[in-house]
Amino acid sequence: MTIGHAEVPSGIGEVTAEWLTAALRSDSGLSNALQVNEVRAQRIAADSGFSSLLYRLSLDGSPEVPATLIAKLPADSDARGAMDLLGGYRREVAFYREVATQAPMDTPAVFSARMAAESADFVLLLEDLQTWENADHLAGLSLDRARVAIAQLAGLHAWSVQPANVTSLQSFPSLDAPVVRDLLLPAFGPGWQVYREHTTAAIPRPVARFAERFAECAGEALSVLAEHTMLLHGDIRADNMFFDGDRLKVVDFQFAATGCGIADIAYLVSQGLRTEVRRGHDEALVHEYLQQLAARGVTEYPFDDAWRRYRYAVVYFMVLPVITLLGWDALPVRSRALCLELTDRAVAAITDVGALEVFA
Repeated sequence: MTIGHAEVPSGIGEVTAEWLTAALRSDSGLSNALQVNEVRAQRIAADSGFSSLLYRLSLDGSPEVPATLIAKLPADSDARGAMDLLGGYRREVAFYREVATQAPMDTPAVFSARMAAESADFVLLLEDLQTWENADHLAGLSLDRARVAIAQLAGLHAWSVQPANVTSLQSFPSLDAPVVRDLLLPAFGPGWQVYREHTTAAIPRPVARFAERFAECAGEALSVLAEHTMLLHGDIRADNMFFDGDRLKVVDFQFAATGCGIADIAYLVSQGLRTEVRRGHDEALVHEYLQQLAARGVTEYPFDDAWRRYRYAVVYFMVLPVITLLGWDALPVRSRALCLELTDRAVAAITDVGALEVFA
């Protein structure tokens, strides 16, 4: 259900004690008598969030009021327009409203998820995971943590193909949506030039040649990856994961889409692990994913098929860090380093698993 514009703040300045009181009373399941008396907002994750603004809200009020919450709002940069075209904000609000409370993927508790009807304004009020460890995407995941994430993804994917849950997928576009072909693929070439200018890694000649026709060939990959209909996280990066021992909570569902579940696994493994950690483990991790699916009743996924799609996805998802490099001049230093590192990892993975062979 879409919430009217008047009920959605247009910026952090409108997230007042009065607004929070009304939102928490109506959306959170907390007491209708709760009262927020004071709110203090602190910007967080300024060097890693490209498409949204994140704030930690410190709240004072009645006993039912959480001491802190995370508020997520749309970006105030060009990313806002891109996310509006991609439907990213609506996807995430839909995920928290329609999926998060049902699917077996653990997420922060959601206290409010609102989206304006006629603009890109939205707001999420989420559980503050400040006592959990936010994984460092630049440092990369360990194999053990990657396996924890794979188990969670398998749970989401298996849940989404159960007949009782299929209607929940209607809010999410295909991975091969027309806007992806129209917006993301043409941006690869200019972004690749930025990458070539700034990377210190050697680019294998076959990858360099392929990159020159990426926009043409990536369409083939998208067609293959959209042949199945599972609900995908779509942006399963290490910095979207919070760990507490062996427990994991996942955030950021702005790229949630439908497609082959192996696409999530390929993105996670090829870019979420440092090359020296991943190398030599790709096939084993795909086997492990298929075992996790089978344990949840999804058995019609032979390894050869999954492996072929894995290699398609390793190539395709190189697009995400590469197009982010188009904002090079405005990117913080750490964000530049991150995008270069992720592209380096993707290039290495393409070579290691012979991914370009699937396009022959």
